[in-house]
Amino acid sequence: MKKFLMILCAALFCAGVMSSCSSDKDGDEPSKNKSELEKNYFSIENGTYVDGDFPSATSSEDLEGVTINDRALTGGMNFITIITEKVYKRFFVGVKGIRGYWVFTAITQNTSGGYNTYIIPIMYSTLYNSDIVMIVAGENGEGKITRPYNPRVKHVDSESGDLNLNLTFSNAKDIDLHMVTPSGEHIFFGHRGGTVSSATGGAISYGLDHDSNAACYLDYLNNENIYIPSAMIEDGTYKVYVNMFANCNRNIATSWCIVARYKGNILKPERGVNPATGVYAVGAGEGDMTQVMEFKLTRSAKAPLVDKSSFRPTPISDMDEMKMEEAEYRMTNMK
Repeated sequence: MKKFLMILCAALFCAGVMSSCSSDKDGDEPSKNKSELEKNYFSIENGTYVDGDFPSATSSEDLEGVTINDRALTGGMNFITIITEKVYKRFFVGVKGIRGYWVFTAITQNTSGGYNTYIIPIMYSTLYNSDIVMIVAGENGEGKITRPYNPRVKHVDSESGDLNLNLTFSNAKDIDLHMVTPSGEHIFFGHRGGTVSSATGGAISYGLDHDSNAACYLDYLNNENIYIPSAMIEDGTYKVYVNMFANCNRNIATSWCIVARYKGNILKPERGVNPATGVYAVGAGEGDMTQVMEFKLTRSAKAPLVDKSSFRPTPISDMDEMKMEEAEYRMTNMK
């Protein structure tokens, strides 16, 4: 019962912290001003970077109740969740073997049943490309620092383009990322994009390259990615959606976050926020298709860059074929 309460509290109150991830910046800070940790690995929203060795433990206590998605994509997000009976005033987060660390002031998201919930939002760099071992420690009100917790995070290869959208969610469910382009092309698990010929005859690919936990056949990636190269950028408005296709475990809530980047910078949307965040509560239904943001792009080059008549779709998997059949069944029975 305690374990269930801990998981439930973490997911339900994650939205409050995740909303602080939203940025009004038109772009990231110049890389020349960044530390190696921030430039090549990750930053922490509202965190403070310290250029020095990671703090040594000053107590024999372990940092308990820590969970984190152990898979990560370049430019995506993650959340370190700490649910504990203990009270902390701040946390330290770094990467083993890399100088420097982040300090994050502890904000209790909820106190229920004697447990405190803390959430640390991680923003991976657009240069992040390797497996890492994180270092996470907490400091209590007396200034005592716990022994470090060392979660291993595996980097998952993904395609990249001038436009990149990354969806991250907190546990293994079939949550889908959708995008509609200015020309009306709907990119999602049932139409994953494909390849076209460039003006010079080369092949250019675009679309969705990960459909995680399709039809509840769990891969535990809990990330999805849409990429559009420069030659495929259209003038006009792009619309982004998140959809709970299958709630594989209705007994726990699920938090999610979508980050949209253009040429490595976080886009400023005309509608919604970026990053966009939310929570599917315990028992959440399916097929919500929630629009989370709209943004406009304008190509600098106006000459035709691709031959759209050469389009060849990316084959979809057997699981996605099943999902398409299920989606059609749902639509038929809703009429």
